[in-house]
Amino acid sequence: MKLKSLLLMSFLSISSIFAQDFISYKQLTSKLINEDKKAGNYASDEDVKKALKAKDWLVVDVRTKEEWSSAHIKGSARVGRQAPEKALELFVYDMDDNFVKKNLIVVCNTAKRASLEAQTFRKMGFKEVKIYDIYSWIDNCNPVATGYSSKKHKTGTKNKFGFYYAEHCKK
Repeated sequence: MKLKSLLLMSFLSISSIFAQDFISYKQLTSKLINEDKKAGNYASDEDVKKALKAKDWLVVDVRTKEEWSSAHIKGSARVGRQAPEKALELFVYDMDDNFVKKNLIVVCNTAKRASLEAQTFRKMGFKEVKIYDIYSWIDNCNPVATGYSSKKHKTGTKNKFGFYYAEHCKK
């Protein structure tokens, strides 16, 4: 019995030492977002608009399929969160396997997931990687596209489908 108690106490002591090093998701993403802002890696609306037209830039969205379907920036590419590194290969190489999209703007709802994925993309060798939140895009009266269709989703709203603006932008 004493041995069990001793082992339990030892385990609890050791685990509490390791728990002190744990950083929560909220703390980590807040830290990364602040670092990106200080480094000038938080994109503006104009940065996104220019990137959508540029040949060496790609705007990638790391949100879920459902989030993407509800609203996304026209011209952006959805790579999701499951294996975005693999999905990027579809967009950054030309037909001869030349690396042509060397710069990224990574989008998600609040830039938290984008800040995490941006770390990976930087390590993969992208020249410039910025983050952006789609809420800013919407709040600044930029249009979003939707992946829903009136034919497939008929329930309730009788909305027209296509490009949308936030309610406060319609005034």
